[in-house]
Amino acid sequence: MKLVKQLIPFLVVFSIVFYFVRSSAEYNIRVLVTSSGGVSSLYSVIGIVFGLLAAFAIQKEWGRWDSLIEAVRREVDGLEKLYLWSSHFPEKIKEKIHANIRSYLEFVTHEGLNYRKKGEKSSEIEAVIADLNTNIYGFFSEAPELAPTSFALLSNILGNRSSRLEYSSQHMPSILKNTLQFSAFLLIGLSMFIAVQDIWLAFLFTASIAGLAFSIFLVLRDLDNPLEPGDWNVTSKDYKALLQKITAGS
Repeated sequence: MKLVKQLIPFLVVFSIVFYFVRSSAEYNIRVLVTSSGGVSSLYSVIGIVFGLLAAFAIQKEWGRWDSLIEAVRREVDGLEKLYLWSSHFPEKIKEKIHANIRSYLEFVTHEGLNYRKKGEKSSEIEAVIADLNTNIYGFFSEAPELAPTSFALLSNILGNRSSRLEYSSQHMPSILKNTLQFSAFLLIGLSMFIAVQDIWLAFLFTASIAGLAFSIFLVLRDLDNPLEPGDWNVTSKDYKALLQKITAGS
């Protein structure tokens, strides 16, 4: 897991910082212990604030993630349905529509979903969609009974594509992101000054707190950037699978 690979270097750096902080403050541990009556309560307030902010952010980001995954699934499903449906069209029109769908899938598969700036449409894809729309409209006079279903399928594909672009371009508000980062920094930094006389017990608790806070931050960062490499990222594998399927069936 990429999260674990990022967490290990963080814990190494944290351990070094903890050692130097604890070594420089060793002579004052007794003073900290005797004067820390209300420190735990104050520290718990920071932990609660961080927990509430993180829970709210994860809930919102996870909802957006689910919507993005659903939009991708529906878009691919719509492309497959249109491909199968167009098999009943006149041969010349069928070949054009099949070629359009293959071009669409090949482009997305080759370039990936992050082929441009997040949420930005591609001129190449737009040209394919325009050609697809023209080809469907072109057989209206020949087989008008097929047109309503064809346009409904195309509309479904375009709607889910727009939803995919929208969800992939949305990000956590900067003020929320900065507040989470600041509260995580406070939670990790101040944990070193909660005096526990046994250094190994102190390290166990502070490292656990720091690791948990940093892991939550990594999860939120992954969810906030669904097209970037990470443990939670959307790829073009579904488009590739459909392309292989229709290519094998051709």
